[in-house]
Amino acid sequence: MTSVSTRCINRALRHHRSRQGWASLSLPAAGTHRLKKRRYISGYGGDYGHGWISGGVSSMATWKGMLSSFNHVAPNISTQQHRFGSSSSLPDTQCPPLPVQFLEAYDGQKFDPSTHQRNDVPFDPSDGKPPPPTRKDNSKLVSWKNSPDSDSWCLTTKNNESDSKPCHYPNEWIGSQAERWRADANDFDCSWSSLDSNTANKIDTKAKRILWSNWTESTVRDPTTSPILFQYDDLVRNSDNTKNMEQKLLKVLHQYGLVLVRGTPTYTESIPLDVMGEATKTNTANIGRDTHESAESAILHLASMIGYHPLQTLYGSGVWSTSSSSSFYNNDGNATGGADGSSSASTADSAYGSTSLPLHTDMTYMSTPPGVQVFLMVQPATTTPAADGNYDDDTFVPKGQSVYLDGFAAAQQLLLENPEAFHLLATTPRKYRCIDDDEGWHLEATGPIIETVPGGKNEWGPVKSIRHNDLDRLPDLPPYPTLDTANNDIHNDSFYHKLREAHDAWDDILRRDSMRLVIDLQPGDCVLVANQRCLHARYAFETSTFPRVVMGCYVGMDEVSSKWRKAGLHVL
Repeated sequence: MTSVSTRCINRALRHHRSRQGWASLSLPAAGTHRLKKRRYISGYGGDYGHGWISGGVSSMATWKGMLSSFNHVAPNISTQQHRFGSSSSLPDTQCPPLPVQFLEAYDGQKFDPSTHQRNDVPFDPSDGKPPPPTRKDNSKLVSWKNSPDSDSWCLTTKNNESDSKPCHYPNEWIGSQAERWRADANDFDCSWSSLDSNTANKIDTKAKRILWSNWTESTVRDPTTSPILFQYDDLVRNSDNTKNMEQKLLKVLHQYGLVLVRGTPTYTESIPLDVMGEATKTNTANIGRDTHESAESAILHLASMIGYHPLQTLYGSGVWSTSSSSSFYNNDGNATGGADGSSSASTADSAYGSTSLPLHTDMTYMSTPPGVQVFLMVQPATTTPAADGNYDDDTFVPKGQSVYLDGFAAAQQLLLENPEAFHLLATTPRKYRCIDDDEGWHLEATGPIIETVPGGKNEWGPVKSIRHNDLDRLPDLPPYPTLDTANNDIHNDSFYHKLREAHDAWDDILRRDSMRLVIDLQPGDCVLVANQRCLHARYAFETSTFPRVVMGCYVGMDEVSSKWRKAGLHVL
């Protein structure tokens, strides 16, 4: 067996840096290594399950470049053997940046090719019971080889009985698994400000999430510069390109958490003519009626592109509709539910009023909140003229404008400005509730405002989801008191004080105009909002004979994640 010395690996790293301009990785001769095993360089421990430390490999491309450098400098080390399952200390070796136990368990032969379930799990074929534990020797001799020609690793294991069939692991797969294990936010996220206008639209299929801020309505409406703008007809009318457009839609939604689709049909028979303004009547006649596609059908079509079917919620089983004058959804005084006529749809929500709404994510009171909200503007609110007949040009008129904010960008900003506040909001569970006495709903769920990927090389992994709605959040309880009751009041006061300060720091970021995208949605504008990432809000508006009407549906998080994975996108 040939070992790799520290000098050899440092030589490879110097060679790689000279070619790639990559100077962030160094490997000292002794002490703590950036690319190492706990006991030795690039090995794996004798205790089963104890794994690797693989910091320093900052990206898949870097990892592939290192493989090339290592093999160029020391071609005689491309094949190695090692025994795991024993407790002996082992020499330095070159091997993949993942535990060999993990790779051996991921052998494709151990998964059923039709169901993709594991077929190596022992159980009694009659009653399904697991077998009693055994003390047989699980020590295995492992050999692995990196083949630059095939761009993959080959792993072969041998126990006391027989050799296993070699299993191949593509470098791309190895790299993606190493990234997930490392859980470094820099591997998954980048900021909009770091990209130029040309770079933004050239990110590859496995693109990072782009955390955005400083967006304006003109930014997202300009077809020459907007990264999130689509035309409805381009998405659904071109049958020859439908699959490619769906892939692009999924990619943009994954990257930005927000999509604007213009020209969406608004024709619907769920709104009586007497509550339609003239502009709405004209628009519905031009958008939808000529193609015989209704607003409901268009919403479901978009939902099917990012998921599979609408999510059943307390607001109905299909398309819902909100209005400042929701009485026209009733039939003989009884609620008929959503815009599709489904029954038992709740209207116990402030979205059915005309007041402003603070930034929030939807359905924080569900164990798993929806993944995406499909939000179609059918009829905007009308503006009541000022007393003198017109408004001053400098006067801002609230008329139900929509507000959006990237929660991942806000969380990143909070971590930079106030790590203690980030820690509290990422570790303190908050409880949320929804009660609808008329329809019999009582929903409650608990979770932190900021959920991150656990573990990894840093204290905090990438942000996984945001759960925030102060209107539905219940009062917080501190940790249960200890037996030292004399200090409980002090501990409670400290808990509430620190949590209030952390929440104030979060609110301070949410109120910044640089973080908020304000859009005056027009008929046919449909917004897809990644509900566990982007927050949304609304300006106040005045009620009138012609109410503000929004229609939409929800898509489940599991369905959206499934579509993202099928499209080859990273899902945390």
